[in-house]
Amino acid sequence: MKKNERILEVDLDAISNNVRIIKKYTGKKLLACVKCDGYGLGAVPISKKIEPLVDWFGTATVEEGILLRKAGITRPILVLGPIRKDNIKNAISHRISITLPSQDFIDCIPLSENVSVHIKVDTGMGRIGIMPEDLYETVRRIKSRKNIKLEGIFSHLSDSENPDRKFALEQVRIFQDVLKQIPAKWRTTTHIANSGGIINVPESFKGFSMVRTGLLLYGVYPCLFLKTFKCLPSLKYAICGSTEILFVRNVDAGTRLSYGGRFVCQKETRIGIAGIGYGDGLSRALSNNFYMKCRDSLLPIRGNICMDQTILELNQNTEQGDRVVFLDSEISAEDMAEISHTVPHEILTRFGVSRMKKIYRG
Repeated sequence: MKKNERILEVDLDAISNNVRIIKKYTGKKLLACVKCDGYGLGAVPISKKIEPLVDWFGTATVEEGILLRKAGITRPILVLGPIRKDNIKNAISHRISITLPSQDFIDCIPLSENVSVHIKVDTGMGRIGIMPEDLYETVRRIKSRKNIKLEGIFSHLSDSENPDRKFALEQVRIFQDVLKQIPAKWRTTTHIANSGGIINVPESFKGFSMVRTGLLLYGVYPCLFLKTFKCLPSLKYAICGSTEILFVRNVDAGTRLSYGGRFVCQKETRIGIAGIGYGDGLSRALSNNFYMKCRDSLLPIRGNICMDQTILELNQNTEQGDRVVFLDSEISAEDMAEISHTVPHEILTRFGVSRMKKIYRG
């Protein structure tokens, strides 16, 4: 390992453990959501590791699914987002199932092509999907087409991590009610639970066939509230990010640090330059609001985070060349998201940049 590398270590054994825990906890099939290159952590190595344990993989695009197929993945793959009409044949040729985002999309499927679909029902996300009152007619039209295989019906929770579960429970109720319209002979795989639903809304997996998760694969929760108050203790944090202290110096009292001089040293201060910045995915919103860690000592970020460097206030035990941790179970994506007013999903995907080296263990 070169000292100056920005490194994300991904523990594949921990991810496998988490898959087992989630399946045992829910008692359901599991779709591993590995879109956006596995939230920036590496869809191919992660998918290869957990393929024997999961039932489906979920991607955002046909192209992401094709990458998995080319890597040797044989498990079913569902594209969770809408696709273009001219991409249907690509999906079919690589045995990739597609989401039906509207009833009209049925007319886009060539009569000459056999395709597998999951119907998306909009129960309150307001993004894609047919309206609940149109589900029966949509299923009927699909069943009248011998070339379309209906593999699943699903929806998506928009507010599953909220301590106030009212809206999520209403979405679950709508989904349950609309599925009752479907005759038993047409029943198929059903799923609405995402990571937040698995942890916070167990009603979202009870009575359905499958759950979907991306964040929980890594032991990461959708928000700090769930990590703090509703955690599954057996989940393991599968990510550790570290970088090197590139430079150390002492600066006088009154020294302004970094762009805009937002931090002014109140005394003579020992600072270190960590080799990571917002160009590597470290949120600039953490400036003056977060820490890194060296040998269990917390080192506060001082001044604005730069594109390639971050200034830390050092103790006397930290030297040039030492490695500092910027992400682990204690300095977590959930904490970063809380401070940055965003979600852990964004925190992780930001670290997917090419100059962040990924190392896989297990």
